Amino acid sequence: MEAVEYQARIEALTEDILTDRQLSSEYNRKFHENTLAQSKLRDQMKKIHPTSQRYTIAVNMGDFFMQIPLPKAQSMVNGAQKELESAIQEVQQRLEKKVDFLEQLKKGDKA
Repeated sequence: MEAVEYQARIEALTEDILTDRQLSSEYNRKFHENTLAQSKLRDQMKKIHPTSQRYTIAVNMGDFFMQIPLPKAQSMVNGAQKELESAIQEVQQRLEKKVDFLEQLKKGDKA
C-alpha cells in the first residue's frame, strides 16, 4: 500500500473514531439526563394522588410543551432510555471494531 493511501486511510479511520466517540459522549449525556428525569418522575408519582389535577406534567416536545399524565411521561422517558441504551451499545461495538482495525493497520505498517 502506498504511503499516501495508507495515511489517508488512517486519517479517515481516525476521524470516524473521533466522530463515534463524540456520538457516544452525547448519548451518555442524554442517558444521564433521562436517569435524572426518571428519578424526578418517580418522586412526583409518590407525592401526588392519582385523582389530583396535578397528576399531569408539562413535557417539552421540541418547540412546545404538552401536559400529559405522569405515567405516560414515565413510559416515554423509559422508552427513550431503552433506545439510548441500545444506541450506546451499538456505537461502542462499532468503536471497538474501528479501534482494533486501526491498531491492525498500524501493526501492519511496522512489520
